Amino acid sequence: MKHLWQSCQALNAVAPWWVVPVVASLIAATSMAWADGARADAGDSDPALRAWVPVVVPERRGPPDPLDWERRTRSAAALGPAPLRPSDRALLDAARTDRWTEALELLKSGRAAANARDLDGAHTLAYAAAAGRDDVVRALVQRGVVLDRTDHRGLTPLGAAAWYGRRSTVRLLLRAGADPRAFSRNGYTALHLAAAVGQEPIVGDLLARGVPIELLNRSRESALDVAAASQQDAVLDLLIQAGADMTMAGSR
Repeated sequence: MKHLWQSCQALNAVAPWWVVPVVASLIAATSMAWADGARADAGDSDPALRAWVPVVVPERRGPPDPLDWERRTRSAAALGPAPLRPSDRALLDAARTDRWTEALELLKSGRAAANARDLDGAHTLAYAAAAGRDDVVRALVQRGVVLDRTDHRGLTPLGAAAWYGRRSTVRLLLRAGADPRAFSRNGYTALHLAAAVGQEPIVGDLLARGVPIELLNRSRESALDVAAASQQDAVLDLLIQAGADMTMAGSR
């Protein structure tokens, strides 16, 4: 590098004035690159770096493992229908026909899975939420049930409880961790469903739990829009008193 700078000084005596700055900048860039290379070499020589070996995931060979349906129906990640055992069918049949004592016995004995779901999407939590059976909801929650899965009608359990006016069940599901922003199949949240059918106390409970008053459904309607379209005057008054933006009604 010293010899390069000496050559640059000699060049200054014979070359045009603009040549020397260009050559000097090239020398500076070269020296920086050499310095960076030296630092990289020093890092590569670090014993800790030399000892590090990247993890290589071996390629999977052979047929995949068979599906463990028992584990899948009991898992919180089980979002799709699974083959039902006779006891699971008995649980769904009991819930569908309001035989709740039988449903509780099947759950508490461990013979039926909390997340059992038929091919239409029906599941026990949605039935129990729609019926306001808090005892069954608690038993399902204690057994790791999926809280926000839609049923054969397209309703989440929270949405079903809101639609049918099951106030205590709405509160129970919210305490258990149900997502008030979850959409039903038609794009409504529990707040929109409650507003649509005039469930004023439930609308108030959802707002008290921090559900945004301007929460939009998939059609970009607020609860105020839905209540107005359904002519739910009591809900309209509640929403306006709670601070709903009337200026944005129908224009989102």
